[in-house]
Amino acid sequence: MRYAYTARFFRSLKKCDTAIQDDAVYAVRMFEAGNNSEMLKLHKLHGKFKEWHAFSANYKYRIIVKIEKDAIYYLDIGTHDIYK
Repeated sequence: MRYAYTARFFRSLKKCDTAIQDDAVYAVRMFEAGNNSEMLKLHKLHGKFKEWHAFSANYKYRIIVKIEKDAIYYLDIGTHDIYK
């Protein structure tokens, strides 16, 4: 599986506090290791985001990804406001 990170993802991550960044890095590592546990809460999005999935970085922050057959693209990170 190939993992790609968009510039938007890195910009959004850089704007987050250090604690949030640490939580996000931990969640990404768990996700890439195939550990899609209850903690990550991976789910498919709806509406205009129906092609994407999201999982939890922590209680408040979500990571949006696009899952394809041979690659996963990290698109954005933020609170629920990123869905707007």
